[in-house]
Amino acid sequence: KFQGIDGLKRRKTKKEYSVQFKLGAIQFMLTTGASYLETAVHFKLNNPSLIKRWTKEFHEQGVEGLNAKPKGRPSMSKKPNKQKKKEEKKITR
Repeated sequence: KFQGIDGLKRRKTKKEYSVQFKLGAIQFMLTTGASYLETAVHFKLNNPSLIKRWTKEFHEQGVEGLNAKPKGRPSMSKKPNKQKKKEEKKITR
């Protein structure tokens, strides 16, 4: 309703927001007392739950919580192969 036809279109790529943008949205919401929906409309976001998640991470971890986090499974680390030393067997005759 607030964004018109553009609000209904599916985005082709996921947009990553900068730390400054996230911090600005949180500060706007806290200073004006706006709701998550009003803040999302003001910053032209299509999902108010983004702001809720950003606020939660900001209160729990501070500004560091707003940094982009790596996605997906971590790469496999190459562990050095430990070669077992063959114990010398005592040869008895």
